[in-house]
Parts: sequence; C-alpha cells; structure tokens
Amino acid sequence: MRITLKLFGTLGKCVPGYVHSEGIVVEIPENGKVKDLLFALNILESQGVAVAMEGRILTPDDELREDVWINVMQPLHGG
Repeated sequence: MRITLKLFGTLGKCVPGYVHSEGIVVEIPENGKVKDLLFALNILESQGVAVAMEGRILTPDDELREDVWINVMQPLHGG
C-alpha cells in the first residue's frame, strides 16, 4: 500500500532529499495503520507526533487510505 504524505516541522530533516512541496510516498502493508506508517518512517509513537487524514487527527490503530494525502506533524511547544 502506497501512502502519500507530507512531513511538518523538523520531521522533514529526517528524510534525505525531502521536499515539502512534493511530499513523499511510503510503502506500508495492505490495510496499514498509523502505527505501520510511523514504523516505516522510524518515528516512535512516544515522540507524540500527530497524524492527520482529511482534517482528522488519527490514533495509532486507525487505518490509512492510499487515495488521500496524510500529514505527519510534530508537537509544538511554546508560550
């Protein structure tokens, strides 16, 4: 299953050659879930990233779809 996604914050720096305007395509197992995508990206669930699909924040056990853009965002801090 091919997932098309964009990485936000400094996450893009973890992928050599990543260009935000183009995004990237990642292969995960059929009927893959958010946790499969994070594993493929070498991102630990404990890092607290948010994964969104069609404007909805997903849980690690939510299934992904091939036909939509997925956004992977790091947590923001500040005040």
